Amino acid sequence: MTSLDVATATTMQLLIALQRREVSSVEVLDAMLNNIERMNPAVNAVVAMDMERARAEATAADNSRTAGDPCGPLHGLPMTIKDCYETLDLVTTAGAPELSEHMPTRDADVVRLLRRAGAIVWAKTNVPYYAGDHQTYNDVYGITNNPWDLTRTSGGSSGGAAVAVACGFTTAEIGSDIGNSIRQPAGLNGVFGLKTTHGLVSGRGHIPGPSGSLTSADLGVFGPLGRSCGDLRVLLEVLTNSGSAFGGVPGAELPRFEQQPDVADLRIGVWSDDAMAPVDSSVKDLIENAARRLGAEGAVVDSEIRPSIAPSDLHRTYMQLLNSTMSPGIAGDMWKGLVAKAGGSAEHVDDDAVMFARNSALAHRDWLAANEQRAYAQHAWAEVFDNVDVMIAPIQPVAAFPHDTERSYGKRTLSVNGSDAPYRGILFWAGLATMPHLPSVAIPIGQTAEGLPVGMQLIGPKWSDHKILSIGEEISSVLGQHFTPPPLVTG
Repeated sequence: MTSLDVATATTMQLLIALQRREVSSVEVLDAMLNNIERMNPAVNAVVAMDMERARAEATAADNSRTAGDPCGPLHGLPMTIKDCYETLDLVTTAGAPELSEHMPTRDADVVRLLRRAGAIVWAKTNVPYYAGDHQTYNDVYGITNNPWDLTRTSGGSSGGAAVAVACGFTTAEIGSDIGNSIRQPAGLNGVFGLKTTHGLVSGRGHIPGPSGSLTSADLGVFGPLGRSCGDLRVLLEVLTNSGSAFGGVPGAELPRFEQQPDVADLRIGVWSDDAMAPVDSSVKDLIENAARRLGAEGAVVDSEIRPSIAPSDLHRTYMQLLNSTMSPGIAGDMWKGLVAKAGGSAEHVDDDAVMFARNSALAHRDWLAANEQRAYAQHAWAEVFDNVDVMIAPIQPVAAFPHDTERSYGKRTLSVNGSDAPYRGILFWAGLATMPHLPSVAIPIGQTAEGLPVGMQLIGPKWSDHKILSIGEEISSVLGQHFTPPPLVTG
């Protein structure tokens, strides 16, 4: 095998080596399997495999390339896939015990597109129960640890996916994101991730919703994780080159951004902290240092620009839409309790549990009102993007935090500047892009004093997925920030 190391190489580098036949698909698969055997017991990221099919497909890919057959853009690339995507004849649990033996009879659309591009989808990566947490753990497979510090979270819900990319179990993955589920694990594990524009990538075959469902949920999106913005671009091309339109518009194509931007031509908004979800100085300082560096290189940096709607109102609308979107998955007995709580006395309106219940049981009339507020938010963000190309912001208030799975969601806290802050603060930063259906790319920007990776998100206008990837690539280059393997790999 060539000197190319699957523990450090980008997907683009690996694809070029495969194309030039400097390395075989079988050799890449073996190298990834060796990494899994060596490191997965410590992190518990890969939870199911089909080695027989993987080896057969890798051998067939090598033979096909040797014969000079036409090759897709991912030809012979072994990939893991998040255990929320139904995968033909490979157990797909979504972290739920009731699905522990679920063997899909068809591929999710995302998996189908990867296979059609030549990828070998052969293993599943861990998720929280029905993808519903910022930490990855469940009663089927257990907890997934962060490879930078095994006592800390890998994030969620694409925690297993991000760890797999960081550790060389794969170089690319496909996550999903409704509440930071691509961006947060990417940031906590030192990799890159793209929350796509809502409606761009098909979610058919993703659990949740229910297996076999044809409708797409509000807010939820599907997008790639990788080791560079270039990796994300390659995967985005595959996921949007389906031969059919996205967004229901016949013949529609995602706008391209062919010319690589120069930092001196960029206009950058900075939203590094907020009273709604205070950011620890270990994260805030890295973001503001990055902004200063970009300004020193000629970018126009604006730390004051914001949407014209108050952050508290943006977040309120997001939580109304988020909880009502997720409510169909709530079991019957719990649902009855939520409905009862939602109809209780108004004197407890500020109680988190009451607000969760009321948002979950939102009447259609009230959902329409929230959707109207989203339209105002979309207009306010469009005005922002008349003045800046991207808005940079935290992904979450802190770097990877110690495992906290015993306490309920509402009782968990984050340590922010030495004080306890609500765990739900993660959702404030998630919602900035999610509620108005905007794309956002997560890129690494450095490490804390404890050696934990920190990422930031770049939010752009609707359908600007290609543009923010190019901007992310330029910013990463200027900041000198690229994929760095975690200590578990290098040690």
